[in-house]
Amino acid sequence: MHTLQSSFYAVAIISCLLCAFVVNGNRAPKRFKFLVVYLVLESVQYAFQWLMVQPETPAKALWLGLFFISSFLVAPALWMFAREIAEDRALPLRSLRGAHLGVILAGALLTVPLLLRTHMGTGYVNPTDIATPLHSLFIHSTMLAAIFLFLCQVPYYLTACMRLLGDHVALSTKTLRLLIFIVCTNWLVGLLRALQSLTLGGNAWLGIVFCVLEVSVTAAVVFALLRRTTVFSIEDRELAQELTPIKYARSALDAPARSRIQRKLAEAMTTGRLHRDSGVTLRGLCQSLKENPHYVSQVINQDLATNFYDLIKKRRVEDAVHTLIAEPDKTVLDIALEVGFNSKSTFNAAFREHAGMTPREFRNSRKTAQDAEFRQSC
Repeated sequence: MHTLQSSFYAVAIISCLLCAFVVNGNRAPKRFKFLVVYLVLESVQYAFQWLMVQPETPAKALWLGLFFISSFLVAPALWMFAREIAEDRALPLRSLRGAHLGVILAGALLTVPLLLRTHMGTGYVNPTDIATPLHSLFIHSTMLAAIFLFLCQVPYYLTACMRLLGDHVALSTKTLRLLIFIVCTNWLVGLLRALQSLTLGGNAWLGIVFCVLEVSVTAAVVFALLRRTTVFSIEDRELAQELTPIKYARSALDAPARSRIQRKLAEAMTTGRLHRDSGVTLRGLCQSLKENPHYVSQVINQDLATNFYDLIKKRRVEDAVHTLIAEPDKTVLDIALEVGFNSKSTFNAAFREHAGMTPREFRNSRKTAQDAEFRQSC
């Protein structure tokens, strides 16, 4: 039984790493970075499971505790991936902060009592240092608290994904379903595996079932997403434009309100330069405009024929073009940060998308044209 279970976990580890390698290949966009993080976390969790089922593996309490800790990282990784897809840009790790990190830290702290019981024997319980009934109750209580925190954490991220992706017409329903499916599966299987681990082993066949279920779902979703590498492709944009009137058929937004929102948007971009804020969001913009987010989204989708993040990128690129021309000595990285991009690579990708070339190529073409004009004048 141990051999069969170990084999399944070995296959699971290889499958997740293989998926991560494929996702991280040249054909996958940089906004799939956190999907790679998720797959690596999955492979690490399977490695912990593999270590726990080996009869001769020492320090089993350590691997169980690390398994619990890694479980709190999985849902945030998927949520960051959903943000990368929705915002169509690669996000830095520092985007995950505040309460998100607090929950992860709390989950890690709840596993400390278990980790402190780690010993180099092959069992979970140290035969030379038996815990008192009160101490044993404390350890199991903290583990149950960690499971309860996990139960609350994942539904929060599931709701956040649905709310985040629901505001973007350009993101297809199929992609949304895939993300929701993988989050739900992760929550259910993670809960069942945590409960099984709490029994310090449990039924080996259940471990195999959980392993097969999660690996098959993860692999299916990953390859389905890879087939949709260009989530914001031309076909998706055209389809979104066709579906926009249907989506807003029952909207109560009237013409005067549309004009008012358009005017406020223009002022926010030209005078307020809100698009230069690297952390700008649709909700943040709506709070600044003091307008309903659904109405602002409708105006952007219907009247401007785009989505929020494409609008922001376009305005940033337009500002960058002016700066590249007006300040030829300023570095590309400085310009990228000035107009609101978080990195040079993200800036280059957005600039190429809207201008057909990289910022450096644009600057070189301007210099070549100016040199040619100078030679002609001479």
